[in-house]
Amino acid sequence: MSDIVKIHTTHREIKTRRNEGNSTVSAKIWRELARPIHQMSRRLTVKPRPESPYLTGSGASIAGFHPQQATVEAEGIPLIRKLVHESANFPGPIIEIGTLLGITTTTIALAKQPTQKVITVDLYCWNPWGLDPVVHEDLTAEMLRYLVDTGHVERIRMDKNQFFDSYHGPAPSLVFLDAIHDYPETKKDIEWAKRIGAKIIAGHDYCDAFKGVMQVVDEFGGPRDLAGSVWAL
Repeated sequence: MSDIVKIHTTHREIKTRRNEGNSTVSAKIWRELARPIHQMSRRLTVKPRPESPYLTGSGASIAGFHPQQATVEAEGIPLIRKLVHESANFPGPIIEIGTLLGITTTTIALAKQPTQKVITVDLYCWNPWGLDPVVHEDLTAEMLRYLVDTGHVERIRMDKNQFFDSYHGPAPSLVFLDAIHDYPETKKDIEWAKRIGAKIIAGHDYCDAFKGVMQVVDEFGGPRDLAGSVWAL
C-alpha cells in the first residue's frame, strides 16, 4: 500500500472514531439533560389509590360524592326555612326523621328560634356512598358536633319505629320526614306524627322517583306547600 493510500486510510479511521466519539458524548449529554424530565414524569404519574375498606355493597363508591346528595334540593330549602319559622308559633321540639349527614338538620337549626330544639333520628344503616355504618355515624357526629355541644340539636341513633314507640315528649311543633321513601314506611311516619299531635308535618321526596311518597301524601290530603320535592301537609 502506498504512503498516500495509507494516509487517506488513517484519516478515514480517525474521522470515523471521532464521529463515534462525538455520538457517545452526545448520547451522554442527552441522557443527563433528559434525566430530570424523566424523574419529573415519574413524580407526576398518578398512581391508582387503593380501594377504601369502607366502600361496601354492590357498586358502592365515594368517587361521585357531592353534598347535594345528602340534603334536599336547592328549591326546597326556602320552604324548609318557612316551615321552621311557622313552627316557632307552637311549643314543642322540631323532630327530623332521617339525619343522613346532618346537612338538612343544620338548615333547620339555622332557621329556628334560639329557644327551639331539634331532635334528629337515624339508625345509620344506609347511605348512598357505601360508607361503613360506624364511619357514617362518626362523620355525621362531626358535622353536627357544634350544634349538639351547644344544645341546639339532639342526635339520636335509633330505628325510627323504635323512636316512635319510645317518644314521650311534648307534641312536636314540626316533624320533617326524610327516612325510608316508600308507601308503608311514609304512612307509618305520617300516622305517628298525627297521633302525637305534631302541628306541622312535612317531608322530602314528593316526586315521580318516589311514587309511594306521593301516594300516601295525597291520601292524607296532598301537599299544601310544595317546593322541589319538599312537601308540607
